[in-house]
Order: sequence, then structure tokens, then C-alpha cells
Amino acid sequence: MSKVTIICVDDERTVLTSLRDQLRRVLGHDYDIETAESGEEALNLFDELAQNLVEVALVICDQTMPDMSGVEFLCHLHLLYPKTLKILLTGSIGLNDIVQLINHANLYRYIAKPWDESDLTLTVKEALRRFAQEQQLAEQNRVLQQMNLELQREISDRRRVEAQLAHDALHDALTRLPNRTLFLERLGQVLQTARTNPDYQFAVLFIDLDRFKIINDSLGHMVGDRFLIEITQRLHQCLRTHDMVSRLGGDEFTVLLEHIHAPTEATQVAERILAALCHRLNLEGHTLFPSASIGIVIGSQAYQNATDLLRNADLAMYEAKKTGRSCYALFTNDLHTRTFKVLQLEGDLRQALTQQEFQLHYQPIVSLKTNKLIGFEALVRWQHPARGFIPPNEFIALAEETGFIIPLGEWVLHEACRQMHAWHHAFPTRADLLVSVNLSGKQLRDPRLIECIDRVLAATGLDGRFLKLELTESMLVDDVEMVLQTLENICDRNIQLSIDDFGTGYSSLSYLPRFPIDTLKIDRSFVSRMADDSENLEIVRAIASLAQSIEMDVIAEGIETVEQLEQLRMLGCGFGQGYLFSRPLDSQAAEQQILGTARFAIAS
Repeated sequence: MSKVTIICVDDERTVLTSLRDQLRRVLGHDYDIETAESGEEALNLFDELAQNLVEVALVICDQTMPDMSGVEFLCHLHLLYPKTLKILLTGSIGLNDIVQLINHANLYRYIAKPWDESDLTLTVKEALRRFAQEQQLAEQNRVLQQMNLELQREISDRRRVEAQLAHDALHDALTRLPNRTLFLERLGQVLQTARTNPDYQFAVLFIDLDRFKIINDSLGHMVGDRFLIEITQRLHQCLRTHDMVSRLGGDEFTVLLEHIHAPTEATQVAERILAALCHRLNLEGHTLFPSASIGIVIGSQAYQNATDLLRNADLAMYEAKKTGRSCYALFTNDLHTRTFKVLQLEGDLRQALTQQEFQLHYQPIVSLKTNKLIGFEALVRWQHPARGFIPPNEFIALAEETGFIIPLGEWVLHEACRQMHAWHHAFPTRADLLVSVNLSGKQLRDPRLIECIDRVLAATGLDGRFLKLELTESMLVDDVEMVLQTLENICDRNIQLSIDDFGTGYSSLSYLPRFPIDTLKIDRSFVSRMADDSENLEIVRAIASLAQSIEMDVIAEGIETVEQLEQLRMLGCGFGQGYLFSRPLDSQAAEQQILGTARFAIAS
């Protein structure tokens, strides 16, 4: 650390030497003492020291000098080096000069010449002490300023981070759209506005992209992400600047339309979105054709919270999805009632199995050549404790949709096999009877299906030869290789396979020879109209002829009249079932059928 410097200025060398020697005696070697014999020489010395980063603490200057007076020198010096303390030595000085020095040079003190040594020493020491204090204060101020700047930067950084965190918490990371939280918050504000302003109209659109999971699973998440970003851009193009679009998650988006004048504006936006989405999209060499299902809710004062409104938009979206791809549906109170019933039904459905509310009915299957009973089709029935009998068309699709069809299907298979094995033992002469059980698409694609079948056959003791599993033809055309492998595994257990409702679904004729199918079942819709519609008669004839050509059995469903029976016999249909023979029977009635009827007597 450099020493503090003092400069003495006087044009008389002897005076200058005397002043310097006195300062060295009283100050010791703690200070550097420089001298100059004129104001100009002193200024040059100041500049030289400043270039070497040496700061001068004190200058002691004589008033009377040839080139410039002490007053002039100190005033000029103050402009250049204001921090240096200044003492003026003078034999005499006027009041005006003192005022000028105080105002323009920040004079520390003036001392009369010849000076008193004690007075000069005390004055210099006080000046140096003041300079040190000012230096210390200046350093403290510098440190405080630096700390303040750092604090301001830290506060600014923290605010920036907090703002970013707040933004991230309310926005989707991929699309940068508002997320569910922000959307619901804004929707809540809109509901408040609607309550105070009856004329205020708004609508919510719930958008679900069709088949996005297939894109994600088959092409990868990177393509899936780019797909969602492109969809986001297309949505923005369809909306006004003040409309809010958000991503709820996955492939679900919502749109808030404010300040609309009629519900038709919402449907027009939905149509515009569907039209914009359907244009093909090229990503990573893949051509994609986006589409969506849209649910629309027209806002009203009746809604108590944003969650209810969003839920109803979601319900309307699912209604649109049932209609098909690329369409929209408006929410109605009737839709809410139906949905509530379905939700209740779903809850009851999950309890019905443990509460033993399901039972099987058995519809006889008859040989049309001999009228002999050859077996039964097992049909599940639900006896609800409060609602009574619930037909299968009200709960089978729901069970399929919710995945409950897997445990329900296993129960049906187990109960049907158990019952048939019991009848074989009870009626040894009819130990050739078989039972047909319907298999759902979800069951067929369940990797545990074969394990389930083995478990059921082992538990019930039924030989696989007396079990027939019925499929629909639509189940065969999706993932053919997997289905074929599953069916071959089933056939390895000597279980027969039948295609139910043949001709009503997807055409599987090209696949049919590949599958180990034993039986085709002609749908009741063809059988019931054979007499009135020659086209239906020809369809039945074609199915019977096809089955015969590939050595398959044919079972006609829904036979209700003798005329239908005779036509089917002439067409070569071997087997049938329907009300002409018997309605589906509970197990006790079916048992009586086995006991009392070797052959069905058909009245002409």
C-alpha cells in the first residue's frame, strides 16, 4: 500500500525546505512529502502522481507566488483534484479571497506567515486525519454501492427467476400455451363477469386429437411433439387475438371464446378448426392427416365453477367422438343426464361381479336336419338390485370401454364351462353337448387370454372339445398376425372357433382361409328379412355356400318362423337358434330342456 502524499508549494526555497523538514519531524516516515516552487510546477507534479495512481492527501501552498497566486492555484487545483485538502500560507489575505477559496476551492484552513510551528503541526495532523476519514468513508460508500448493486442484481435475478417459474407453472413447456391451471383461472374470471353482466356471452371448446396415440407410438415422441406444435399454430390461425387457447395435456386442447353474440359463433369456430386441422402434414418424411373431435359448451350464469363447465365440454367432446372423426357436438342437459346414468351404471357394474348379480342364460342351438339339441350359447344377464333386469346392449359396450370386460368375460367363461361340465355328469347320454361363449375384442388382445382359458378348463374340468368361442369378424382384421397366433393357441386346446354376426362387420373374406375357424353364424338381420327381401336371401345363400366350400358349419341366428326354417334347410344351413326353438333360458329351464327334449317338435 503506497504512502499518503503531501505537496508543499512555495517560491522561496528556504521556506519550502523549512516547511518540508518540519513536516518530516512531526510526521515521521508515514508520509511522502513532495515540493514545488510554483503553481505550474505543482500542477505538473499532481498530474505525474495521478498517472502513477498516487493520490495526494494535502497541499500546503503559499499565497504569494510569481506565476499565479495561491488563491488562483488552489481554485484551479480544486477543479482537477477536489478530494485533496488545501491549506493556504499567507502573510495577509482579504475577505474576498477567503470567500473565493471557501466557495471555489473548498479551503480547509489558512495559516498566517510566519506560521506557528505548533499550530501548523496540529492543523496538518487534523487535515490528514480528516482525509483518512474521508477515504475510509469513501471506501465504505464504494463497498456499500457495490453491495447495493449486487443486491439489486440479485433481486432482479430472483424476480426474473420467480417470474419464469410462475410462467412455467401456468404454461405448457412444449407448446408454450396456457395450461389447465391458467385456463381454469381465466374461465373463473369469465364466469364472474357473466354473473354481473347478463348480456355477456362466451363459449368453451374442448378439442381432442383423433388417433394421436398411434402417431406417438408408431413414429416416436419427437414426431409427436412436432405434431402438437403444428396443431398449436393451426389453432392460433383460427382464433381472434383475444381468444384463449390452452393445452390441458396429452392431445387435449381447450379454447375460450369471449364476447360472442350467439352460439352459432362457437360452432363456426369449431368448423373452422376442423377444416384447418384436416390439411395434410408432412413430418420427418411421414404424411399425416390430423383430425379432432370437439365438444362445445355455451357459458351461462348457471355454472357455479369453471371445473363443471370444463367437464361438460369434455362430455360433449366424447359425444362428438362417438359420431366419428372430425366432428363437433354441443353440450345439452339431456347429454348430462345420460352421462350421469352411465357413470352410475359404471360404478354399479364394478360391484355387480362381487355381489353375484350376473347370471347366465342359455339359448339352445339346434340341428336343422334333425331338430336335435346340440348345445347352448351362453348369454350374460344382469339382474340389478334396484333397476331390475338390464339388457346386455346397455352394459356390454360400457364394460368393453372401461376394461371391465376382462374380469366379466373370465367369469362368463368359467360359469359356462362349469355348468356344461355339470350337465355332462348329470346327463351322460348328452355328454356331447357343447357351449358357445362370446369373446370380446379386448379379451382376444389380452396377453393373458390363453392363461385364462387354461385356468378355466383346469378349474371346471371341461374338455376343450365342448367349448366354442365366438368372435366378430371385425376382430380378425386388426393385427392379423397376432390374432392368428392367438387363435392357433386356442385351437391347440381343441376349442372350436366361430365368427358371430358374419357379414355385418368388416369384410374378412380375404383373411378367412387363414384363420382356423369352424363355424360361421348368419346374423339375425339377414334371416329375419329373407322372405321379404330377395337380396337378404341371396346373402344367406352366399354365406351358406361359402361355408360349405371351405368346410365350415353354418349357424343361423334369430329363426322365428317355420318359413325361415324351411328356407334355411333348403339353402343347406346346418344349425340354428332362435325363438322358434326357444328363448334364452336360465340354468334350471335349460336343464329341463335337456331332460325333456331329445328333438324339438316344430309346428307347421
